[in-house]
Amino acid sequence: MESDRFERVMAVMRRDVPDRVPWALWGHFPAVPFLRYYSWEKANRDGEESAKAHIALLRALDYKMDLLKVTPYYRYMACQWGSRFRFVDNQEDAETVDVVVKETADWGKLWVLDPRKELRENLRAVEILARDMGRRMPFIYTIPSPLVQALHGISTPERVYGDMKNQPDALKEGLEIITQTCIDFARACVDEGATGIFFGIGGGGQIWSRMSREQLEEYGLNYDKKILDALSHAPIRLLHICSNDQEDPQKDGGLMEEGWFKRYPVEAINWWDKSFTPAPVAKEIYGDKFCIVGGVDQRQTMLHGTPQQIEKEVKAAIEGAGKDGGFIIGPGCTLFQDTPLANYNAVARAVEKYGVYKR
Repeated sequence: MESDRFERVMAVMRRDVPDRVPWALWGHFPAVPFLRYYSWEKANRDGEESAKAHIALLRALDYKMDLLKVTPYYRYMACQWGSRFRFVDNQEDAETVDVVVKETADWGKLWVLDPRKELRENLRAVEILARDMGRRMPFIYTIPSPLVQALHGISTPERVYGDMKNQPDALKEGLEIITQTCIDFARACVDEGATGIFFGIGGGGQIWSRMSREQLEEYGLNYDKKILDALSHAPIRLLHICSNDQEDPQKDGGLMEEGWFKRYPVEAINWWDKSFTPAPVAKEIYGDKFCIVGGVDQRQTMLHGTPQQIEKEVKAAIEGAGKDGGFIIGPGCTLFQDTPLANYNAVARAVEKYGVYKR
């Protein structure tokens, strides 16, 4: 039997009006200091460690979160191809030691990773979470887009953009292999009990400002759609449009507010709405097609704000984008590892206070 949380989230994915606005917060949970006993490095190679850290986060909260986004180390596929990273003092960022694709010819050396072999520990985390939560709470597993993986983990921006210009066929061969790996792994996650995927595009920068629209479509959207179309049976496909202080898809090309992202076959979109395109504006543009996820500023309010400031921000987000359903309170990107536990709980209290729809 599905729980209230499960049906609440499914309702907003259908852009319906549930009993209240759902909420979800996500971070690199094995690196969160208040959990203490979980290792970010170990979680990258041990599915049980990753699953337990996410479950520990849920149990540390004073309130029941509605949707869990599972956040592995985002270069987890690159690790299996041979790239190496240095984890230090449980920090959520790991220094790049070596990448597998150094030269153009190296794209052809990649192979399709097997979800039950090379990616077995990531899939084991899904199996454990599905067993622990059942249908009580929906959860989605993070998969970075093939272009993001190529740029930041499998290779480097210099190699990718150089090959995009001079050796496009070699780069496309690599992107096809990464894409098929993502398809196989995403399907395996859903088969093992995940409710869907959190699909990240644009991560790491040097995409929106550096690529033309034609390049974004040829090397980004083209491969992204193959993965998302292959997951058409999944209840949740959540698109995360990553940005940073220097660039975003509205400033660099006007993509967000012209509705370019409607081309993505997903149920929901998430972005840093305090940096570009406020949630109410996006609701007007995308609300007929997507559930909107956002409203909480991970950079300032969640990290440095008081519970009172968080309550004010959540209230404003619900008033601006929550009307008529199709809205989830969430951060614009991954919460910083030093975000206080009290601020997680402040979001939940504010949602319960202001997120109940009038009947």
